[in-house]
Amino acid sequence: MAIEHIDGVLCPAADLAAFVRSLVAAAGIDAASAEAVSRALVDASSRGVDTHGVRLAPWYLQMIEGGRVNRHPRLSFERKAAAVGHVDADDGFGHGASYRAIEEGVAIARETGLAAITVGRSSHHGATGCYTLAAARQGFAAIGMTHADSAVVPFGGSKPFFGTNPISFAVPAPGEEPMLLDMATSSIPANRIMLRRATGVPLPPDVAVTVDGHATRDAGEATALLPLGGAGFGYKGAGLAAMVDVLCSAFTGMGHGATFAPQGGPDFSQPIPLGHFFLILTPALFQAAEVFDARIGAMLRDLREQPAHPGQRVMAPGDIEKAEATRRARDGVPVDWTTWRALEAAAGHYACAVPAWVPTAPQASDTEAAAIRESAS
Repeated sequence: MAIEHIDGVLCPAADLAAFVRSLVAAAGIDAASAEAVSRALVDASSRGVDTHGVRLAPWYLQMIEGGRVNRHPRLSFERKAAAVGHVDADDGFGHGASYRAIEEGVAIARETGLAAITVGRSSHHGATGCYTLAAARQGFAAIGMTHADSAVVPFGGSKPFFGTNPISFAVPAPGEEPMLLDMATSSIPANRIMLRRATGVPLPPDVAVTVDGHATRDAGEATALLPLGGAGFGYKGAGLAAMVDVLCSAFTGMGHGATFAPQGGPDFSQPIPLGHFFLILTPALFQAAEVFDARIGAMLRDLREQPAHPGQRVMAPGDIEKAEATRRARDGVPVDWTTWRALEAAAGHYACAVPAWVPTAPQASDTEAAAIRESAS
């Protein structure tokens, strides 16, 4: 993935997390849910996954205010077999339920070597990589996925059927942050369209279509996505999306994505019961730790040393995010102007304090930065 420049504000991650937590808590969700939401959103933004980061907070406030999510869910866990478990999210946000799934899965994997954990009656959970990364940071390999409402036309089709149905895979890596793949099975995440609408940047070619099925690069005109592989090879992405739907619907008891109401509204009054699926593996029960680490280390080294085109370098999955995390830890986490204005408006509504920030100059104009800063004071 490429990290796009965000024209807006910079805010320290800890301050941003506290801000998001205060907003969603003021909107009415319980402390545990607020903590999980802010943790996942700021974790994503801190790594450069802005499509699934803090940009989602205003939308989540709509979900809370509209009644889509249970403000005080009672999460429950059932161990169905030696290496199988299920988390009932009780129609709450998916973040807390997904972190719970990883917690239970890690405990089982320590005992059995692997664990398959399903989550049902959930909701949007942000970036799936937040949860596989949480497992990998504890020394476990993890695969995670979620389905969603229809936003992607099937290969050869003209009407959205699949969700973006992301897949994530995280593996511990010796001496560095885990190797992480976190990708939609659509051409791009649906949230990238929303981000491009906010920033005014055109879409890449061959990723989205209008309501009439015509290709478009205008984020404002895009109403559906093409599957991964685009118009020519989208059968690959569509096939992956179908398999994600199987694991997140048939294995969890939830419906498939095309049965869900649009997550983006306008109706926020009813739950949209999503399912998630996680597989956690203990590397040391497959290979001795030193062998596993040596193999991962050698593969990463050899991959990164491959010949590259002029001005480019070969990277392993997650390398871009690792570099961005270092930069954002130093400089602050960027939030685009559109999202920041919405967060400030929510802060005024809920009487929450707005954290200190600086503009992402020089791209932000002095006039706009001054106006936004004055409104925050």
